Amino acid sequence: MPFQPRILVCLASDQIMQNTLPALRLRPAQVVIACSDSEQARSGALLVSRVLQNAGWPSDAVTVVRNTPDHDLGSVTRYARELAARLQHEHPGMPIDLNASGGTKVMSFGFVGAFADLGDAWYCDTRHGLLEHLGGAAALELPADMLRLTDLLQMQGYRVRTELTWSPEFARAAAARAALTERLVRQAPQLNGFFGYANRLARAALPQMRPDGSIVRSFRAEVLAESTLFAATHEFAGAFEQADIWRWDGDRSFLFGSEAAARYAGGGWLEEWVWLTLAGLQADGLLPDGHWGSNLRIDGGPGIPEMAGYELDAALVWRNQLLVLECKTGIQISTEGGSQSILNRLDSLRRHVGGALGETWLLTARRLQHGPGDAARERARAYRIRLLEPAQLGELRAEIAAWMGLATAGPAETP
Repeated sequence: MPFQPRILVCLASDQIMQNTLPALRLRPAQVVIACSDSEQARSGALLVSRVLQNAGWPSDAVTVVRNTPDHDLGSVTRYARELAARLQHEHPGMPIDLNASGGTKVMSFGFVGAFADLGDAWYCDTRHGLLEHLGGAAALELPADMLRLTDLLQMQGYRVRTELTWSPEFARAAAARAALTERLVRQAPQLNGFFGYANRLARAALPQMRPDGSIVRSFRAEVLAESTLFAATHEFAGAFEQADIWRWDGDRSFLFGSEAAARYAGGGWLEEWVWLTLAGLQADGLLPDGHWGSNLRIDGGPGIPEMAGYELDAALVWRNQLLVLECKTGIQISTEGGSQSILNRLDSLRRHVGGALGETWLLTARRLQHGPGDAARERARAYRIRLLEPAQLGELRAEIAAWMGLATAGPAETP
């Protein structure tokens, strides 16, 4: 059957994805956004228009029609019939489809009736990845890889400012010490004390910054520890030396190879494990390029000042849903005040950035003891944040594959 250009009418609301995905899937020649006078609808219409133009629609192919009634079924129906007649006059013979997912329920009812027989009516079921046909025809699947990471963040009102996902220097360093990183992950349940010791060294070495970005103290490579390292973890201190993380005199003196090396010792190794896992999934053809990122700094959306300049350790998009991975190696997660602060911030992140279907996982290298650790677990459960503890870190690839709905992802591979 030959291709026929079509018009898609949608109803503006704060459900950006439900209005954007049908257009991306159906690829209409013209998109018309019916927008009420509410602030949420106006903001939503502007954002949908921006996303579609960035996806390739010309500016004159995306139109916002304002002053659409959002209550009183009679008023909505009259307006919808007038709009339908105008579109038929301006585009004679072109089918007019309706995305009834947005707006108010009254708007959906009125528009479905007014646009009957002019084209197809759809409802976007984002949870199940389907476009449901309201006339009883077969549903259309929404491809799992339809949205890239930047697309989804833009739909939520965010812009990626910086990312280090494929920085050549970072990628080379992460690959060079991948064996050490995996060893730390596999033995994490037994390394609580070593992680605490390394974190304290890193804090003493790394620059101290004020909230405005000014430097209080510059990086200092040489650090004298307050106490000697436990004998049981001397082999890991030696492994760090072999990997050029630091030079150690066998007692309390440590000399970091660089600021980046100090960040690795202070917890960056766990972020590198996440990077190695995601890069491995991409290398194996399971996660396309552009669908994940690491070390992302994003601009906060309008009216969300607390999210401005927020950093994401890692994130990926699959089935049009966002998974955010946050890494913690410090002791704060196991303390009452520390876990409260961390999980409060992640809860805000989940709600603002992830959207209704987004997920946030907190990866912790610190073993959570019964007592304070139980409080952190309960708080994470209440916030709907999944907590991956040390014994689970080595299975991260399988956990991500399960979240993606892949039957199997095979053993972990380095890129």
